[in-house]
Amino acid sequence: MNEPDTFLSHAQNGEDVVLWRALGHIEHGVYIDVGANDPSDDSVTRSFYDRGWTGIAVEPNSAFAAKFRAERPRDQVVEAVVTDSPDASITLHVIDGTGLSTIVDSIGATHSQTGFAITDVVVETRRLDDVIEASGLGDGDIHFLLIDTEGAERAVLGSIDFTRFRPWVLVVEATAPRSTERTHGDWEPALVAAGYIFCLFDGLSRFYVAAEHSAQLQPLLDYPACVFDRYTTVAGVRAEEETERLHSAVRDEALRADTVTAELRDAVLRADTATAELRDEAAELARVAAELVRTRQTLSWRLTRPLRSVQRNLHPGADKR
Repeated sequence: MNEPDTFLSHAQNGEDVVLWRALGHIEHGVYIDVGANDPSDDSVTRSFYDRGWTGIAVEPNSAFAAKFRAERPRDQVVEAVVTDSPDASITLHVIDGTGLSTIVDSIGATHSQTGFAITDVVVETRRLDDVIEASGLGDGDIHFLLIDTEGAERAVLGSIDFTRFRPWVLVVEATAPRSTERTHGDWEPALVAAGYIFCLFDGLSRFYVAAEHSAQLQPLLDYPACVFDRYTTVAGVRAEEETERLHSAVRDEALRADTVTAELRDAVLRADTATAELRDEAAELARVAAELVRTRQTLSWRLTRPLRSVQRNLHPGADKR
């Protein structure tokens, strides 16, 4: 199992490890997770929540939003699509049980063509700055903002006024869904213009730091999770637990096998003892039977001696024939 001071990573690509390296000194920090998906599986914010942080989880998929409400009651859950669209609602192309749901029609069509089952749901839209203002968290520090919206990152970034709200760190998914194709060219110029400095691309997401926090945080954000971060992953812990479970099952089976072997050994010993006892009893019976035969023969010889004498007298020449 992980040591007490080892960071437990739930994120799919170690994003939470990098963020904890930079922000772990903050107690009761605040995050915003747009496209939060599952409250635990592959969640960048789960470990922060478990360590006392709280924030806003924006998740338009009703199934995941319900899980958030059940598992993370301190978080504010916004069941809506965050976008800069003026429309009051938008179609969400839902792929159940995955993090692939999207509002981008072309991406939804591609997923459908590759075999995913798509369910179209009409969902409320919200601007991110309105969400922050309504939450009551906008008056304090927002330590990091995550955006993972399957191709709609530009629309999310277009819905926040960075002159009003200044998350210290931004983590934005920067590749096309299920692809290594980079997409940051569509939205990075606006971030740079808003005073955010690029720190790291980890192969999936790009990390940025607000210029006013760059001196302290940029050196901690410009390299991916590594051995010096002293972390383990949920998958690794689960693998260890499963290995221990299997080892325990093997030990139990070995103990049962040893018990059965000992019982069989005792049964064989009892059978050998019984066989030896039967053999001894049979020998004793044979000895008694032989003795009885001898006894009977001796007694009969004595009892018939007078008869033999009479016979010789009646037939004096019989013995000579």
